[in-house]
Amino acid sequence: ALDMNAAYLSALKCWLPIGQLIETTDGVHNPKKAGVHLITPPDWEHADLPNPLGNRMEPGELWVTESTLRLLLDCARQGLSDAPTIHRSLVSGGTEVLLEKLRRALAEVRKTALAEGDELTVNYVKSMYSKLVSTLGESTANRNMRRPDWMHIIRAKAFANLWMKANKIHKAGLQVVEISGTDELHVIGDWRQVFAEGRDLNQVKEKQTYTLGGKR
Repeated sequence: ALDMNAAYLSALKCWLPIGQLIETTDGVHNPKKAGVHLITPPDWEHADLPNPLGNRMEPGELWVTESTLRLLLDCARQGLSDAPTIHRSLVSGGTEVLLEKLRRALAEVRKTALAEGDELTVNYVKSMYSKLVSTLGESTANRNMRRPDWMHIIRAKAFANLWMKANKIHKAGLQVVEISGTDELHVIGDWRQVFAEGRDLNQVKEKQTYTLGGKR
């Protein structure tokens, strides 16, 4: 079981809408816009690679965020599935760098704190970006910024980043067992040939090892 470092911090680099969401029904994804989309997802026929939508039981249409739609479109470009059918979109002009200065500042402070063994600052930085994401929606803890669409897009981006790591493991010939939450990936095989081990944002760390069929 591998643990992804600072999943929400990395997910701050995602496409976010910067204005009021306006409905479109042309069924075309505009890469310069962002929002939420009503889609019919494609069939997923890969037993050895988890569905980007998770273990969804109910068929048919569903609303997804910008991060999830872009992940599905990327899967289509890789030939893993057909493209999703877009029925409606609520979007505005978007940008991938809205929170980039914040992300870089927190990442730099975190990196320095890790190098100095300053766990207090590492945990403080984690609290900062975690609280930001969790209070972007309707929250009494944050009355100055209410963008539930941003909150869901960022959370979905964290899962998309995790799924792309699972796909990288799969391409390397290792077996993907499970994707859990937004920061945990279970694999069989020598994962160190794919990822560097450590606590930096571009590294992963081992959470635990266990035997399938036994107790974790």
